Amino acid sequence: MTLPGSRRDRWLLPYADFITLLFAVFVMMYAMEKARDRQRAVPVPGQAAAAVVPQPAVSVPVPPEDSPLLNDLRTNLGDESRAGFLALSADIRGVVIALNDKTLFKPGEARIEASAEASFEIIGRVLSRYRNHILLEGHTDSVPIHNARFRSNWELSTARSMAVMQLLERNADMPSSRFSIGGSADNSPVTADSTEPGRARNRRVEIVVLEDPPAPRPGSAAPEKPPPEQIQNVLPTSP
Repeated sequence: MTLPGSRRDRWLLPYADFITLLFAVFVMMYAMEKARDRQRAVPVPGQAAAAVVPQPAVSVPVPPEDSPLLNDLRTNLGDESRAGFLALSADIRGVVIALNDKTLFKPGEARIEASAEASFEIIGRVLSRYRNHILLEGHTDSVPIHNARFRSNWELSTARSMAVMQLLERNADMPSSRFSIGGSADNSPVTADSTEPGRARNRRVEIVVLEDPPAPRPGSAAPEKPPPEQIQNVLPTSP
């Protein structure tokens, strides 16, 4: 028995509907995948800025030009500064008093001239009002030295630092526990060493009032300190 044509081909209708639905599902999946690709390709604005903008460098704290100690020194040592006996500044170590080698010592010697001692009385009086540790560092030019007392610029620069410390101890009654001694010879010039004016600037002794006092060593005695009402810091205390 043969079925009429209209009844025999009836299965084609649901089959066509199934194929159409399946095609629509694949088209939807393809569109969704394309949308995901576009989202991955476009960065988030905040993330893009973080990747492009460089991070600022870590800043090193520098004592301000209006620190109490620096102002105190400028007030009391104005004549010495104008005469070229010393120069006052601040760097990452602390407040720096750079003493002119020409007015302190004779060439190749480490004995402080008597004419300079009065200025050290003023320097010592100001520094005695502060509790910060002090680094004394001698510097020379690049001309080699070799005499009966000093075999090298290293020895000369260190001996000159020692002479400054001894004078501050004697004239200002400052304890030796407040000091550290250093000599750099010609390894830390402030200007070119090829001319006599440049070499003269490089020959100096620096009194560096360090930004913070060092932590006491275990078992060591506490350094002598001025009365509490006279103690100050080089930098003002943050609120």
